[in-house]
Parts: sequence; C-alpha cells; structure tokens
Amino acid sequence: MSLDLQAAANKRMRRGLIGLAAIVVVLAVLVVLLAVFGGERKAPEQGGAPSADRHQPTPAATEADSDKYTAPQKWVRLPAGSAKTNGLPVKFPHSEEGAAAMMVAVVRTGWSIKAEDIASVAKTYSAPGEADSGASAAEEAAAANRQTAGIPDSGPVPSGALFSAVPIGVQWAKQDDTHVRVSVVVRLVTNPGNGAENKTELISSTGMAVWTGDDWKNASLPGGQQPEPFDLGSAGFNSAGWRAIQDGDRR
Repeated sequence: MSLDLQAAANKRMRRGLIGLAAIVVVLAVLVVLLAVFGGERKAPEQGGAPSADRHQPTPAATEADSDKYTAPQKWVRLPAGSAKTNGLPVKFPHSEEGAAAMMVAVVRTGWSIKAEDIASVAKTYSAPGEADSGASAAEEAAAANRQTAGIPDSGPVPSGALFSAVPIGVQWAKQDDTHVRVSVVVRLVTNPGNGAENKTELISSTGMAVWTGDDWKNASLPGGQQPEPFDLGSAGFNSAGWRAIQDGDRR
C-alpha cells in the first residue's frame, strides 16, 4: 500500500473512530480476553495518562487535527514462523523481532469470538504451565468477546456482525536474552450486526515473550505502565514509539 493510499485509508478510519482505549494485557490468552474485554471502559479524554491497573483501560490522547496525516517514522517487517502447530505459525527467530512476531500472531489469531480459536492459541503460544487454564475456559472468553461486540453470548452470529482485531504497530524492550517485553497497538472493529454501524477502538496490549526451548512463548505479565495507542497516520503514533507493521507481514 502506498503512503498516499495509506493516508487516505487512515483518514477515513480516524473519522469513524468513536472510542480510544489503552488496555494492559496479562497473558495467557484466556486472561487477555476475559480481563480486557470484560473490564470497565472509559470514554476518551484529552491527554489521558497510562494506568497501572490492568482492569482500568486508559484513554488515548486525541489529535487536534484528525485529518493531518503524519507518516510513520519507523517500520518493521516481522519475520514469519518457520513451522506450524495447530495450523498456527511457530518457530520464530530468536530475536526481538521474532518475539514481536509471536505476540502479533497471538492477537491476529486469538482475539476471536470463536472458542475453538481461543483454545488453539492458548495451547500453541502460552508458556509452560499456562496453556491448560487458558484453553479450558475458551467458551467463556468467546462469550465475553461477543458481549464486547454486542453479539448475543450464544447462538447464530447476526448478519453483518464483526469482531476484527488488526495489529497496526509494535514496540519492544529486551529484558535479557530470553525475555522481551512486547507491546502491540491493535485496531479493534466490532459490529453487532443487523445494519448497525462499526465501532472502532485502539487498544495497547503488552505481554512478555519468553524464549522457551526453541521458540517464543507468551507468559503472564503483571499490570504495568502502558504505551498509549495511536492510529497510523497520527503524530502520536511516532511520539509514543510505535513501529508500523509493514503490509505483507500477515502469515
């Protein structure tokens, strides 16, 4: 996607933005989905500061000029996994980019209204000792996500209903050779269906990637300060330290 096309797309997205929230995510996947989407939400506030309470999403600052496009200063093409488990990419490189790629894969495949997807991601990416607890309550997590979208907890999904989590940026901080703290900014679009309008939120999600054996795994992380979420094309995206994920990273 060219910068001109990306600018136009992001201008349209910002016009449709009706809520911005930063949410501290603790992993495994089950805890992410229950704590994040079942927690209390706040309305956007100008210049909101990050919160240390994982149950209290923090509002992101809003842009004074929402139509002004600012190109991302940093881009990253995340490495692909060299193998698959349960149909999901695994065997990421032992690098900071590899840790970030694993976390992005968790969002893309595990933020879902399908219990089978949540269970599969928990089994595939959770650190040893955490996978079973995540997979065992996948039904409850899926129901919580349906509630977030305004979809009935069970039964057929209404026509036009949507729950789509798209990672748009990452940042990381290496702790040591086996631990990398990774944050992902996610554009979450939901719709209850039946002709309703889409609702879009930006979510800042942070977890700890742990090198276990020969791959990165997703370990539980206590609540802590969070980078603010900003959309692509905003000045805040750069000032908050986000790296834009290049097109073609989807695996």
